[in-house]
Amino acid sequence: MAFNSLLPPSATPPRAQLNWPSANRRLLYMLRQNFSLSTWILLGAFLQSLAVFIIPRFYAVLPSLLILGARLAETLAITYGWKRNHYLDDAIMHRTSPQVPDEDGTFHEGASQETVVVFLLGAKINHPLGLFAPNVKPFGDYLTEMIKILEKDNTNAGFYGASSWTSQDKNGATELLTISYWRSTEDIHKFTYGDLHKEAWDWWNKKIKENDHIGINHEVWEVSPKHWEAIYVNFQPTLLGATSYLRKGDKMVGGTVDDQYISPLIDARRGKLRSSAGRLGRRPEELYEKHGLGPGATYEA
Repeated sequence: MAFNSLLPPSATPPRAQLNWPSANRRLLYMLRQNFSLSTWILLGAFLQSLAVFIIPRFYAVLPSLLILGARLAETLAITYGWKRNHYLDDAIMHRTSPQVPDEDGTFHEGASQETVVVFLLGAKINHPLGLFAPNVKPFGDYLTEMIKILEKDNTNAGFYGASSWTSQDKNGATELLTISYWRSTEDIHKFTYGDLHKEAWDWWNKKIKENDHIGINHEVWEVSPKHWEAIYVNFQPTLLGATSYLRKGDKMVGGTVDDQYISPLIDARRGKLRSSAGRLGRRPEELYEKHGLGPGATYEA
């Protein structure tokens, strides 16, 4: 029996995970992540000291006390169950596993039956201004525009979806990573030889002497069927689980089925997707025997 998606289908492609709900929220996140904790503490200390010089000390300290008190109260309320835990919004509170359907959007009966290509695109800003350093904005604008094009034409592009991550290295440099999922390596090559990517590459080559502080990298991993698997427990859709796939409708005369975009997430609380071996399209006994577990083993990864 073929798998069925756990989440309802959508008439339009869902927004990729790396796209924020609003530009303002994205800007606030960038500001927060871009500078070190010590920088933010020093900035806060300076503003607090400035406030003390301007207004009476009690009123200068009052806003920070109220905000800290409100946050402490909310933390305690969530911890002790007095308030709904909004951090769990949209989380699926059981085991789920993604399965990639075929090009028509039909799930297979077996697990891990499609090739998955993982494309890691990284950038590092080796500059004290981080994301606000010279030439970073046009660099980021090119990436944003590429994602927009891929989302608009994801069916023909072979693009399934993408997530983004931000971190800081030991030197304090801001590092960005975009993790995207594709139908084939050929689809990636086809896009990179398109007009927008060539324009971006021409810009990089023209500005290369000005871009010493910008590092770029990529990795491509093409994973054959029965050699990939994933499991999420109490998680919002993320990574491969946050991608989407076109299920083609009936385009014949008199057809009544519209195109739908479906989630790859499948209920993994029981059946073949509950174990790592099952999600790899193999018999669990193979792993048990290989690792010396007894015939009655119930271990599930």
